[in-house]
Amino acid sequence: MDTTVAFVRASSDTGNEIVVNFGLLSGREATIAEVDRLARRLCALTGEVRVHAVRTHDVSAGSESVVHQVVVEAGAVSGGFETLRAVCETWASECAEERSLDPLGG
Repeated sequence: MDTTVAFVRASSDTGNEIVVNFGLLSGREATIAEVDRLARRLCALTGEVRVHAVRTHDVSAGSESVVHQVVVEAGAVSGGFETLRAVCETWASECAEERSLDPLGG
């Protein structure tokens, strides 16, 4: 089973961005402190970074879902976006190990 939770996505605004499906690992939103920790790690690799913690609700007559993602916009870095993606993947795993929530009804 592929457990990758961070991937590079093309963006019309910034060229590329990294999307972390944070809720898949942790069952919760990323805290402000966790987002700050990720931003500091990424800033050590690239001069400037923008990190968004996003909660998306998808609702229809027959279903409802909430997705917790973290989106990273960053400048160029040696090693490319794969280097930043790997940092995000490690960060998400560490956060989930530190504190996770079980799904409702589980």
